[in-house]
Amino acid sequence: MNMKGQYFSFDAIIATVIMVLAFSSLIAYWHGAQAVVESRTDDRLADANRIAESLLSPGSPVDWESRNLDEIRQIGIANGFNNQLDWSKVDKLKEFASINYEEAGNLLRAGGEYYILIERTNTAALGESEIIAQIGNPHPDSAVYVAVANRGATLDGRPVRMRVFLWK
Repeated sequence: MNMKGQYFSFDAIIATVIMVLAFSSLIAYWHGAQAVVESRTDDRLADANRIAESLLSPGSPVDWESRNLDEIRQIGIANGFNNQLDWSKVDKLKEFASINYEEAGNLLRAGGEYYILIERTNTAALGESEIIAQIGNPHPDSAVYVAVANRGATLDGRPVRMRVFLWK
């Protein structure tokens, strides 16, 4: 019997089945790994966005910067809900975070490490910015994933950028 030239021989069928199984296993692994990465990062990014939005409020109570720690429900660094930052609230949050980093993080509901940067961008020189306030600890180079939320605001009538960094 002459088997020469038959494409669908038993060896070809077995090789095709093995390749299909290997390829589908690789795709299933890739989608599973991608879902795990997204579930970890989306939570931090959502938290960073939530903190950035809450900071652009007056806080609760509105005069939280002159209250005792146990009376503060939410920290906000704006005069109202119009994205105008209040120097006294920014300074108080900066002071509070430098004295009691963890308690400030609990009030912000950061769920880990945090860093807030307020900077005035300089349009005359591209890429340069003037740092106005640094609150918390800058993220280390060893941080695997850092979620960043950017918000625009004004301070003394001039535009600033507020950046909230979260990591674990």
